[in-house]
Amino acid sequence: MSLEIQTSDLGNFKLMRLIGRLDTETSADFELAAYDAYEAGAKHFVVDLSEITYVSSAGLRVLLALAKKLDGNGELKLASIKGVVREVFEKSGFAKLFAIYPDAQSAAGGAPGASIPPPRSVSSDAAKLLGASSAPAPMRVVVPTRAPAADGNWFTRFLAMIGLGKK
Repeated sequence: MSLEIQTSDLGNFKLMRLIGRLDTETSADFELAAYDAYEAGAKHFVVDLSEITYVSSAGLRVLLALAKKLDGNGELKLASIKGVVREVFEKSGFAKLFAIYPDAQSAAGGAPGASIPPPRSVSSDAAKLLGASSAPAPMRVVVPTRAPAADGNWFTRFLAMIGLGKK
């Protein structure tokens, strides 16, 4: 399958209309197009998903990465999420992470359609959704209680302990 990416300007926003599937094979194309637009100066994006027929975790990852890149430095709004794609966003919790609008015009601040307010911070909301915290994970340190045997038995016991040697 393929992904067609149509880009245009919509007010102060870079409109990226995606057509096809946003999956493992195509997400890199979208990521590159969004990155190129960002490097060219775009900081406000509307991604129109009205003609996306399927989105995988790879597609969600690219949208999340773009939102994180813009967090505090721009904005990402999603528009026209329908059918199975909407279900994926809702069931995965990603619908809570993004500002989602019924159409691209309302996402860019135009009249038609009602909007859902954007989240406070995509980074912290994503961390909460994924069960992560800002505190570093505790590190487990194992300190040997005695010196290893000279004959190498300590290494054999170690391999057995991690399942790679004889028990």
